Amino acid sequence: MKQKEELRRRMRSVRTRTMITLLCVNTVIILLLSVGAFWFFQKSFIREIATNRTDVLRQISERARQFKANAYTLSDLYCTDSRFRQYVRELDEENADEFRTYMDQVTRQLQVSFNQVNLEFYTVFLSADGVGYCSLPVPLDYDYMNPQIKIWYKDIYYAGGDIVDVASYRDKALGINSFSAARTITADDGEVLGYLMVNADERQLWRTYSDVISENSNIYITDPGGRIVSSNLEQIIGFSYFSMSNLEKMFGENDYIITDIAGRAALFTRYYDPESGFTVFEEIPLVNVLEPIVNIRRVVVLMALITMAGGAALAWHFSGQIARPIRRLRDDVKAVEQGDLNRTFSSGGFTEADDLSRGMTGMLARIRELIASVRTKEEQKRHMELNWLQAQINPHFMYNTLFSIQCMVDMHRNEEAGRMLTTFIQILRSSLSSPNEMVTVRSQMESLRQYVELQKFRYGDSFDALIELDEQVADCRIPKLLVQPLVENSLMHGIDMDAGNGVITVVARLQGDAVCIQVEDNGAGMSAERIREVMESTTNDGRPHLGVRNVHERIRLYYGEPWGLQIDSEPGQGTRITLRIPAQDAQQKEEPC
Repeated sequence: MKQKEELRRRMRSVRTRTMITLLCVNTVIILLLSVGAFWFFQKSFIREIATNRTDVLRQISERARQFKANAYTLSDLYCTDSRFRQYVRELDEENADEFRTYMDQVTRQLQVSFNQVNLEFYTVFLSADGVGYCSLPVPLDYDYMNPQIKIWYKDIYYAGGDIVDVASYRDKALGINSFSAARTITADDGEVLGYLMVNADERQLWRTYSDVISENSNIYITDPGGRIVSSNLEQIIGFSYFSMSNLEKMFGENDYIITDIAGRAALFTRYYDPESGFTVFEEIPLVNVLEPIVNIRRVVVLMALITMAGGAALAWHFSGQIARPIRRLRDDVKAVEQGDLNRTFSSGGFTEADDLSRGMTGMLARIRELIASVRTKEEQKRHMELNWLQAQINPHFMYNTLFSIQCMVDMHRNEEAGRMLTTFIQILRSSLSSPNEMVTVRSQMESLRQYVELQKFRYGDSFDALIELDEQVADCRIPKLLVQPLVENSLMHGIDMDAGNGVITVVARLQGDAVCIQVEDNGAGMSAERIREVMESTTNDGRPHLGVRNVHERIRLYYGEPWGLQIDSEPGQGTRITLRIPAQDAQQKEEPC
């Protein structure tokens, strides 16, 4: 019994439990780090390989685009040849040989020119009356790629003379897989006179990118319909091999995916060329991609085993170090109660746990008192800042208005100055004399109309103001004097009063769960740098500028982020300021309007 009790006591000792805990934590951390690091490295490695292969696909697409552009250029050169078009209009069996002779001459000239870009091609023409031409020797029963019996006839017919891609046409008589730039040759009235096909052997395109194909990888160049235009797998050329809609869903926004192809995991990359309309795909077996990191995996496993062994030795050492000072922690509780909050306590079933628990109880009580005190002070500070910002607006508005009245008096427009004073008194009574911090949107819009009327006395017909109020937000409450400084900003800094065509539009509406108020003018506008200056700069004493920034700060102090102002403006295009605050009642913030 004594031996069992002694064994149980040792198993519950600080050193034993600490060592077991450290070993478990050490093992878990090492495994997580090893597996996570290797997984992250493997993902990064695959992403890097995919990025590199995408660059290769881009190079292939550029070569394919040039291949296609050369075929298109050849077709245009034939089509714009006036003598060719004259022959086509008058072509029959009598002048057929003369036409073929001329076509041979033109084709030889073009072959010499395009030999510089390593493009070998042959041309096929078939008139509507059945007169045919091919720049290569053909058998007597050659059908001259007769489009009328081909599935792509409808495409070139409705193209109205424009070029249509015929992906990898199999010319059985000549034994060539050709990329064909096909088109109809039409008369002025739209009548089809014949069909012109400029053909290039697909193997020429393949040779342009065969040097960049990775070992064991397959390249597919497809048209928008998924038909194979070119590939290192010659047997699938010309077939509709892919469902482009399904591939689009699989790839999404990515340029590569890991997928199962023919029962094996593969890295599947793509690159779309908007100019040519071709999409280039490449599949590489994943085992080939990951082959370079096989040795790294072995090193990671070895390092993990070594680290775990070292961790076991360190756990034994540090568990002894931890056990010795435990008894001294009871004295440290008093230091914590005096304000040292950097200590961490835990009850693990040790003998000293009761002493630590009593100390923690006192400590936590002290922390709660401090937190409550800090919260109270922070709330007081927020209200003081709100009152300070509110106090900035009032004298700023009154100074500008009184200055306007003084200007009227100086111009001996006393009657108008008197009406301005009357309106000004009404604004003060409705906006400033009320002790309430919050007012309804309807009330603020009414005060805004009075303010606009006041400014009309000064500026006359130099500007118009349109104020629109959605009844859904009319009874919502917002901090007073939010909108007026924005309108004042448009009058003072946006609209050119000398031009006399200024317009200010104010719209208040409900947008989701927010009151959205937009103030828009057709004034001078602002650059992005100026917008940043208005929203971020301060005066010399460190306070934010009045007006727009003041309103933004008031909203942020009252509601927090992400509420506030957004300025959209360009020089010469006017300015739109959007104000967004929660659509809530001022007395009960969680109750919507």
